[in-house]
Amino acid sequence: MNQAKEINILRIGPEEKNKEKDIVIEEVPFTILANEQQLVTLLCSPDNLEYLAAGFLLSEGLVRDKSDIKGVSLHREREGYYVSVKLDGSFQIPENFFQKRLVTSGCGKGTSFFDSQDVMNLQPTDSKLQVSQDEIFQLMKELERRSSLFKTTGGAHSAALCDQTAIKVFAEDMGRHNAIDKVFGECLLKDISTEDKIVLTSGRISSEIISKAAKREVPVIVSRAAPTDLAVRLAEKLRITLVGFVRGKRMNVYTGSSRLI
Repeated sequence: MNQAKEINILRIGPEEKNKEKDIVIEEVPFTILANEQQLVTLLCSPDNLEYLAAGFLLSEGLVRDKSDIKGVSLHREREGYYVSVKLDGSFQIPENFFQKRLVTSGCGKGTSFFDSQDVMNLQPTDSKLQVSQDEIFQLMKELERRSSLFKTTGGAHSAALCDQTAIKVFAEDMGRHNAIDKVFGECLLKDISTEDKIVLTSGRISSEIISKAAKREVPVIVSRAAPTDLAVRLAEKLRITLVGFVRGKRMNVYTGSSRLI
């Protein structure tokens, strides 16, 4: 599915102005329905939308495992897409679900459904995973190599699930939260374990990203960018190793340094 479009622009330089072609990332509205009940409309990049839907439901606690999902049907609309997810017949949207709605710090007017009680219920990880500095540098280098949509448009975020040696699942999207949800959604639908794994992301690490990873029992989160103070505090509480500003041969380790060898 094409995720970029060619448009006409006026490029202005120090000494000249030229009419040229440029490539921009495509943005579409994507509506998720569960048992024909509309949950949310996300703004996203139009690929792997079934994974995005599954990942969103997983992140918001509306499904727990693959067996909760009985079917996923993707449809095209005039301006975007919608997905109809068939869940267990007893599924009902929680009464306070829409009251928790929050405009997040994410890209593309991201919407999440934050619940402080949900965060408080997260359990610290007891993972014994260890990873070396060189392994982190190599994994981030591979993430950058795969980020073709970013190279084409400059407007995409990348995310991946990996072990110490290789990327297992990769996704790109205009929004960093969407990219993470696409990764976890693919893991859910393909029965790929996330325990004792590493999450890589190109974007800022906020508390929502920590929460998504903690729910999947991911003990290590690595980014090219910075974390927020709440993300650092939450990672410390959940015993998650949080690494940021991985660039070249440098990195900042904010929490969980004992896992680095």
